[in-house]
Amino acid sequence: MNPTLYDVLGVSREASREEIRKAWRDAADRFEPGEGGSTRQFRLFNEAAEVLLDPERRKAYDATLEEERTAPAEPSAVPGPPMPGASSAAAPAAAAPAPAGTATERAGTPDRAQGLGRRTVGVLVALGLLAALAVGAGAYFGSRGWAALQEDRQAEQYQEALDRAPAAAESAAAAVLSYDYRSLEADRDAAARFLTEGYRAEYVETFDKLVVDSATQTKASVEAEVLASAAMNSADRDASRIPVLLFVNQVTTSTTSAEPSVALNRVRLDMVEADGGWLVDGITSY
Repeated sequence: MNPTLYDVLGVSREASREEIRKAWRDAADRFEPGEGGSTRQFRLFNEAAEVLLDPERRKAYDATLEEERTAPAEPSAVPGPPMPGASSAAAPAAAAPAPAGTATERAGTPDRAQGLGRRTVGVLVALGLLAALAVGAGAYFGSRGWAALQEDRQAEQYQEALDRAPAAAESAAAAVLSYDYRSLEADRDAAARFLTEGYRAEYVETFDKLVVDSATQTKASVEAEVLASAAMNSADRDASRIPVLLFVNQVTTSTTSAEPSVALNRVRLDMVEADGGWLVDGITSY
């Protein structure tokens, strides 16, 4: 049996949402950026958490596990021929005796002629059906071949998006999550260039309300450093929209502390493909 998403995070099927979240954080904390296979492990933890922390997706996933558990066994083999000594009741009946008369007489009867005619028509009909089936089969398998090519191409495009989106997310995160009280307006505008048009207004409004006054009063500057990132698979496998999870250190210097403070954050950036590049269309902090 293949390991389940519960096995990946080391929790039981009955684990609560908080237990799953803690297991995910513990698993991610053991992740060391740059080591062999680390990106694959990081993505595996994230994919498991994405499904199990979403009530609807978890319910659907549990249903598939239940279907696998209750699937019927393979049917038994078809019985072979009867063993020697078995009853002969099923043996074929003896052939009926040939009708009286010579072969010439039998061939010349009206019934015999009609039978030959019907047989000829039957053969022609059968040949016609075979031809039609051959054409239909060719069309079916031709369409199936085209569909398979389309599916392969879509899978390639989705994989390319998974490979490209994290680098764009890292560049965006460094700009969007950093600022200096001495250049707040310029920092805000620089970050806005990494955002979609729809999300830009929301970001600017939040920045002006929550960051500007606080940063000015405390003379705060924040520098974001991305430690690692990984694309997160989505259920719809949309190659134009890829969520990316990042480990980010934010170092804050301000008058509220004599020493810089370091915040270890996990941030999800929803990346959207636009004009051949990638822009941020949403930010979620974990």
